Amino acid sequence: MLLSRDQKELILAVLKKENKRMLSGHKGPLLKKTIADLEQALRNEAINDKR
Repeated sequence: MLLSRDQKELILAVLKKENKRMLSGHKGPLLKKTIADLEQALRNEAINDKR
C-alpha cells in the first residue's frame, strides 16, 4: 500500500496527538518507533524531492 506524502503527514499528526494524550492506552515503545519511522520517511522524501 503506497501512501501519498499528505496521507503520511496526516497519520503522523494523529499518532503524535495520541502519544500526547494523558490517558492513552497506546503509549509505548512501538508507538514511539512508528512515529520516528514516519518522520524519517518524510525527511527522506523531502531530500529525494530536492534532487
